Amino acid sequence: MEQTYFIRHSSALDVDKETLEALWLEDRVAIHYPHDESGTFEQGDSQSLNPDDYAGHAQFALKRLLNLARDGGYIFATYRGRSGGKVGYILPGSPVELFWGKWGNKNNRKGRAAALKSLRMNQVRNLAAEEAISLTAVQPRQDTFCRWRKVGKRVIALAKGAPPSELGCLTPDLQEVMCMEYLRTAEAGARGLPVLRHTLMPVGRTMKDIDILGISNSGRILSAQVTYKSFDPNDRKLRKLDGYRTQGNETIYFCRCDKHDEVNGHIIFPLQQVFEDFCVKSEAGKGWFGAVMGVSPGDDYTSKTNGFLSLNCGNAKHSA
Repeated sequence: MEQTYFIRHSSALDVDKETLEALWLEDRVAIHYPHDESGTFEQGDSQSLNPDDYAGHAQFALKRLLNLARDGGYIFATYRGRSGGKVGYILPGSPVELFWGKWGNKNNRKGRAAALKSLRMNQVRNLAAEEAISLTAVQPRQDTFCRWRKVGKRVIALAKGAPPSELGCLTPDLQEVMCMEYLRTAEAGARGLPVLRHTLMPVGRTMKDIDILGISNSGRILSAQVTYKSFDPNDRKLRKLDGYRTQGNETIYFCRCDKHDEVNGHIIFPLQQVFEDFCVKSEAGKGWFGAVMGVSPGDDYTSKTNGFLSLNCGNAKHSA
């Protein structure tokens, strides 16, 4: 698979809004490391494209930019002051070009000429906020420019205008939401699962031991764990459900397994079955999946994906 990257054009870039707008309009991604080892910064930003002329993060970032220019790859870029972002492709052998703009006011050099090292994207698609949510929700929190393997297939698919229709393209947080939404459906009840009436807590990361907590139609507390891992009776996430299986309360362990089963009083249910029932077969689920994958509400998601269904999406190594 092609390499994929993430880049954030944030306030750390310290350029003015006109420079950011020019980067956006020209479909460029850029880094701004103006200090090199020559000690001539006061005379102007460094224009060197040799990583050896820099130190620390500047050296690493320029090496990464040169590698991307040499090998090519897909990239998701965000820009300060704009919701959504851009996905695009850097052609192999692309030149790293100096892009001239002006400094912002973060470092008290407002208006000074800024020399950015930039690459121009191809196959560019501008994403509105709702189209980019499946990427912005999981974007790296610390890095401003990095390799991004976690959602690589999704970035490529969005750049090509052919969103993927695969379970593995849902990040762990979205798999949790998918299972919560599925538990509200009549299909879940037909499969022998308790049907969710109310949620009691936000799904996922706010809870220490479980991913879904609610009340089922039976009036009992319903607790669930969601994992992309294959079934393991010794998995800690399954063991954590033991404390919630009291006073007749209902517990579910969604995972990659072959069949609906029961272990130690916990319902074991195939995650792939949830995906097929909800995201592939139901109209509501197809609409939900299309929205989180970046398809505009008016688009025909089924025709775009040609009905393709697979368990793997180059994203199988989820940590959850």
